Amino acid sequence: MRVRKVNSNDVKIHDSVQVKLKTAGNTSVVQFTAGNNKTCSVVNLSKDTYLDKKTGEVKQKKKSQSRYQSPKSVRKSINRLMDLIRCNATDSAKCKWLTVTYEEVMTDGKQAFLDAKLFLRKLKRYLAKQTDFSAGQKSFQYITIAEPQGESHGNSWHLHILLIFEDIAPFIANDTISELWSHGITSTHKVFDADGLALHFKVYLSDIEYEDANADDEDNADKPATVEKIVNGVSKQFLKGERLKYYPRGMNLYSSSRGMKKPVVEEMTNKEAMTRVGDAELVYRETYSIGADNKGNLVDKRYYKKKM
Repeated sequence: MRVRKVNSNDVKIHDSVQVKLKTAGNTSVVQFTAGNNKTCSVVNLSKDTYLDKKTGEVKQKKKSQSRYQSPKSVRKSINRLMDLIRCNATDSAKCKWLTVTYEEVMTDGKQAFLDAKLFLRKLKRYLAKQTDFSAGQKSFQYITIAEPQGESHGNSWHLHILLIFEDIAPFIANDTISELWSHGITSTHKVFDADGLALHFKVYLSDIEYEDANADDEDNADKPATVEKIVNGVSKQFLKGERLKYYPRGMNLYSSSRGMKKPVVEEMTNKEAMTRVGDAELVYRETYSIGADNKGNLVDKRYYKKKM
């Protein structure tokens, strides 16, 4: 299905049109869709069959032989992850972000999540013993995110863990984190902004470093699309969307605590949505069409962030 970018300045959204307002923490997204086909021609009957409403036939679902998820499925999971971060990491002072790696190659994603679960139990026991921490500094929710390293790293996994405390996040030495983890190198990061962290994961869980970027231009004539990023003060190139193909079918990209806040999606007029958005700043807008030229759906998304 063709997706074509449209100049947002050419699209005017009138007050009376219906839009969807999604509120996720300090971020609001106003989405307008034109030409949306709300009818569905199929009904799922089981994991293997579906009903074609147009013909009345029961058909078998086509199953991919690839051991990887489709990029579309992974992107949906990443977007849900971004919403989860935005909804729950609204106060950066209460957050701590950990990266934990394996000294040996770890290709079993399920085992990686089990290791993270055990680590979090150890961390809770450690915090419970700290007499100078408040009750809110001993209690936290978490989001654990798996990142595939790709073929150049033996298809190994490492994990990012976002801790969200009830009180100001306590200081925990990285040596302590490393000892509790016990599988390899760890690093501890300060969270400055939930929206920025959500966007960071969207980029770094999608793209992968382009290791042949310094080859001759003639050799790179057919190289995939790349994006330049600054990593530890060094400019590097990354292949856009290439990391998506390393997520195995059936594997969850992340796990989280129960009862975490989720985004609220409401339908209303554009005028009502803008009243709700208030004085929040427009930080990003994207407009695109889906489908054949002049026949596809038009989608316009505006991202607003509350002034802090």
